[in-house]
Amino acid sequence: MRNFSKLLTIGLLAVGLTACKGDKGTTTPGEEGPSVTGPKGAAADPTKATAEAKADFEKAVAKYKSAKADGKLSDAECDSTAGEFTKVYKTHGVQMALAYFNAGAVWDECGKPDKAEPIYAEIVSKAPKFDLAYNNLGVIYWKKGQVDKALDYFKKGVEANKLQARAARNNVAGISRNKYIKTLDVNLFNEAEKSIQGVLALDSGNQSAYENLARLYYDRGIRKDQSYLVLANLVITQAQRVLKESSQESAAIYNLSGLLLMQRDNQVDALKAFKEAVRVEPNHVQANLNIAFISIRFRDYTQAEKSLEIALRDPGQKKNIEAWLALGVAQRGLKKFKDADKSYNEAAKIDSKDPRPWYNLGILNQEHLSTVDGIDEEGTKKVFNVAKGHYNKFLQLAGSNADYKQRVLDVQDRLATIEETFENFKIMAELQKKAAELAKIEKEQQEAERKRLLELEQQAMEAENAANSAPPAGDAAAAAPAEKK
Repeated sequence: MRNFSKLLTIGLLAVGLTACKGDKGTTTPGEEGPSVTGPKGAAADPTKATAEAKADFEKAVAKYKSAKADGKLSDAECDSTAGEFTKVYKTHGVQMALAYFNAGAVWDECGKPDKAEPIYAEIVSKAPKFDLAYNNLGVIYWKKGQVDKALDYFKKGVEANKLQARAARNNVAGISRNKYIKTLDVNLFNEAEKSIQGVLALDSGNQSAYENLARLYYDRGIRKDQSYLVLANLVITQAQRVLKESSQESAAIYNLSGLLLMQRDNQVDALKAFKEAVRVEPNHVQANLNIAFISIRFRDYTQAEKSLEIALRDPGQKKNIEAWLALGVAQRGLKKFKDADKSYNEAAKIDSKDPRPWYNLGILNQEHLSTVDGIDEEGTKKVFNVAKGHYNKFLQLAGSNADYKQRVLDVQDRLATIEETFENFKIMAELQKKAAELAKIEKEQQEAERKRLLELEQQAMEAENAANSAPPAGDAAAAAPAEKK
């Protein structure tokens, strides 16, 4: 979890400065203001800034809120609001480091971390106790994939302000957790757990800390020690109680609750928990993916497609081969065959060595595109040949991999079935050819017989006509000359 510290106001900062250990305070990491000092220990607490500096700062905040009234910032509004905060800092110096921090936060919000980065860097240089600037620098580097550099900045943030650095502590835990699940190094687990417990010691209602701790225990539970699943469930129960008291909900907590239910093979209640997660946070990536995978099992392809399309809008999911394969399955179930073909090909682009997209493309052509309305024998042959190509690609990539042993046997059967179908097509063609020849012979025989019968009929008619035109027998006798006696 990458906890960004967002826009701050003097009011929020004042709360952070006066909060006592054990108070609930805010549950959003990073929004509590730090007690900062400028170079050589010079005071940089904005609550002690001049009245003029405070007034200018509040004007900048008001302009930001006005620009954000429609729920978003245009490019022009990003530039103007960041500029207002920068102007306050340039005018009043380090006592308004908070204003400059807000300028960076605006650029982060606008999706331009390249403009935010030098701002945070200047802040940590001029106000080295400003933990949130260290934190946001760490997040920027984390997103760039520079994890070790990010961790270094998060730790510097903790050291800069040990009594307030909630966001930085959560992010230290996040990186340690990610490393733990790859290595199962208990030292990394302990570091993550310690960092989270440090946040909760400062803020017993910190939502991100509960989310991180529950996830940490869940990860250890499914990988190494199932007893930690019980601890994860206890953390979730505690988090829900604490958050409810402050009228808050956590999509991440609902999602983890669903994962625990899946561990107990309770898919129905798990699905309900995942849907609660997306109710709270409609674009929650993991919850949408979990909804989709369960929906496919229940053959609810419409829900699966919807949830997967939401999840895949997230830039971090563009390379998620499982999501693209699942989307293809959902679209295939909805008879959106062209879309399914596209999704499977997207999966194939992600990992050219993964045989599964080719298996699914083979199934799509053999079982579905070959049976669409209006397809003739030539059309069937065409899609079967396409299916053969996909199946052979699958066999080439699957090789002797034991994970695909059953599918290899299935594909071999399918290829044999296709060849048998082609052979049947040939046999049918030969039979049809012979049937046509026999029909032709029969037709010719029938025509000859008809001609013979017509000729006989004609002969009979001619004979009859001849008989009808001859004189009567008596008349012929009377006309004959008498014989000489």
